[in-house]
Amino acid sequence: MPLSSFLPGFSAAPPRYAGISEPSVYATLAHATDPDAHKGTADPNEALDAGEGLAPTAQQFDYVICGGGTAGCVLASRLTEDPNVSVLLIEAGESDQKVLFSRVPAGWANLFKTPADWAFSTVPQPELSNRSLFQPRGKMLGGSSAMNAQIYQHCSREDYDAWEASGATGWGWLDLKPYFAKAEGFTPSAAHKIDESMRGKEGVWKTGYPSTSPVVAAWVKSGPACGVAHNPDLNIETNPNGITRFQATVDSKGQRSSTSAAYLPPSVYTRRNLSILTSTRCSKLLLGPDQDGQQRCVGVELQQERNGKTFVAHAKHDVILSLGAFGTPQLLLCSGIGAKDKLDAVGVVPKLDLPGVGEGLKDHFLAGIFFRAKNGTSFEFLKSQLRTIPSLIRWLMFGTGALASNLAEGGAFLRSDTIARDGSISSSATEAKGIVDFPINASGSTSADLEIIAAPVWYLNHAMTPPPVPSADYFTMASTILKPFSTGTVGIRTGNVWDEPLIDPRYLSDERDQKVLLAGLHFLRRLSQTAPLADLITGVDLPTGGMQGFLDATDDELLQHSRETAETIYHPFSTARIGDRTKGGVVDPDLHVYGTTNLRICDASVFPDAVSGHPQAAVVAVAEKFADMLKGERSVRNAAGATARL
Repeated sequence: MPLSSFLPGFSAAPPRYAGISEPSVYATLAHATDPDAHKGTADPNEALDAGEGLAPTAQQFDYVICGGGTAGCVLASRLTEDPNVSVLLIEAGESDQKVLFSRVPAGWANLFKTPADWAFSTVPQPELSNRSLFQPRGKMLGGSSAMNAQIYQHCSREDYDAWEASGATGWGWLDLKPYFAKAEGFTPSAAHKIDESMRGKEGVWKTGYPSTSPVVAAWVKSGPACGVAHNPDLNIETNPNGITRFQATVDSKGQRSSTSAAYLPPSVYTRRNLSILTSTRCSKLLLGPDQDGQQRCVGVELQQERNGKTFVAHAKHDVILSLGAFGTPQLLLCSGIGAKDKLDAVGVVPKLDLPGVGEGLKDHFLAGIFFRAKNGTSFEFLKSQLRTIPSLIRWLMFGTGALASNLAEGGAFLRSDTIARDGSISSSATEAKGIVDFPINASGSTSADLEIIAAPVWYLNHAMTPPPVPSADYFTMASTILKPFSTGTVGIRTGNVWDEPLIDPRYLSDERDQKVLLAGLHFLRRLSQTAPLADLITGVDLPTGGMQGFLDATDDELLQHSRETAETIYHPFSTARIGDRTKGGVVDPDLHVYGTTNLRICDASVFPDAVSGHPQAAVVAVAEKFADMLKGERSVRNAAGATARL
């Protein structure tokens, strides 16, 4: 929900970047006292010259990382722990620490359609009334970890074991489990009792329990009466399901802990062996022949504006793509890596025929119901200029209150095939006899394929469409597909990365997804009538027809409402996935792009399939593991070199 534009020093105008506008008075003060706001440089000559003395030749680095987002910041930090390793991190945006709405946990929707957002859109979706859906992605250091709802969730161990079974050797749960713990620095909460021995304590990425609204607190308490057990910690491997108040990547001061803030503090980004180049796009990968018919990525072309001057960064060892599930396939395709026929169609000279690039897109997807709530129980008041002032003071002084909420506060994780048509929960699909009458995942799996997410705000059209009564309190519940059967693509219009990629998720194109979505709406309809939540809900404003209209709505009416209002929940995956090349895989288990010797990928695009929850923790765990893999490879090279010199 966009916060009030009145917030002193937190103007809802576009973020104050150097070269875009003069900073506000508050922002100037914040930047002067916070060195993180100045991390990186937008001067290519300065960044590239930093390679001199650190690598064999000027403008050459051991590793060139394309994308300073969720994974890229982790890799840059871990790889430069060795002072003899030089790294160039390239980011299209600026430092997230310059963007005050990124630092305020409740401020994330204010970042949409600003310079801190790629602000992509899908092609028109036939099953969604031919709408083109907004696809926000973080365009700053920290990437989407700097603009998401901060939910911290490991997801199910079955997700990762299924990856390994599909051919992603070394990426099972037991392989990744240590890296979730390594990354995390959990802050205990007296209000939320959990088994802290199961959580990471020493990691740089801070997690904890943010502030919670009265309406979501009541929502969590209502779950057990509807057959969904309360689970205070979804991140215990033996039980990832249930209803909960989410943990979030918020630090002890009540500020967002993005991977930029966590992994690139001043002690890291000032390392002499780390160069961070901001406001710069990777425009093309430079490929050349290597041994055994493989291609070698010798470097990356860089630009700071369309048709602008081109700079080149060379890699001694690896070029790593961490541009996300949209950006990574786009750069590959623009560089001539992809299906030959598709490259020919847009005038890109094929360099490497790899048909899986951009294929297999999965995305989590939701349809919301928008409830009216009792006055004082939601955080809708944050839109009010006058009523926001006490919350701002409280957040600035104590890091608590409504502004310290991540807004996407509650989640319930369950299996859609256990939901009966009246919304009740049964012990099995056989007993439920609900609308989901097909297998939802592998035999014997207990993973959730459905989430009900709860937020103490009106959240229609990414909070960009205002509520019908601005002074009222609102509460949103949404049915969310976690294991979509519908599969889409990411393509290109031209060979120029300055043109937006073609994103086609094909939402609801598989009829099974429609049934899963409806099952979730059946359940949340029942939940809305269950105390204590029911005592705080006073009506329904959308779909139209009021509460009784919602209770009486047919499946066709609910589905039509979904077609007209449903949106992404911002979790694209699998567009350059680990897997067999002959079956659409793009990278091997070592994250090498097939057909290359040193081009690697590390972001959510390599996920073999969607995870059953919010994925940012999985992205960080994958990056932590990959950093260790690269360190191991370097040790082998060094040992081989030492032997050769004997």
